[in-house]
Amino acid sequence: MGSNQSNLSDQHVFQSGQGQIGFNLMNSLQQSPESDTTRERSASLDVQNRVAEELKRLQDKEDQISKITDEHIAKESVGDPQIDRDSVARSIATLSQKLRNQSGSLDQSEVVKRAETAVVRCLRLNDRRPLDCWKEVEEFKREVTRLENAFVNKVVGDV
Repeated sequence: MGSNQSNLSDQHVFQSGQGQIGFNLMNSLQQSPESDTTRERSASLDVQNRVAEELKRLQDKEDQISKITDEHIAKESVGDPQIDRDSVARSIATLSQKLRNQSGSLDQSEVVKRAETAVVRCLRLNDRRPLDCWKEVEEFKREVTRLENAFVNKVVGDV
């Protein structure tokens, strides 16, 4: 029983789930000069080349769209000479200089001072229930907004 060696045939058949792969096919794959690593690298290089080509194509398309848009904007702004980088920079510099020359703090009007006093008084009276002071807070917000708008109009209105 153990004295006879089993004979191995030269033809091997590998079975997979659905079919059989013959020995000749396996042999040709094994004798191929490409290894799995080189095939993987080759496939990776192919993918990288395709991605690079696609990126180049998209970049060219984006450049073309940008150029068309710039030309379109240039055509529209020909009639309005005020819209250019230098004039905007001059306007910003003028406004900045005016703001620096203004006095340090804003003049609070009497109405804003009264609204602020009303908020403080309400919060002191309702120290446990500050949400009861919503009317006074809203009035204060309205007056501060009015004062801010007046300041902006005074500064920007002179330009």
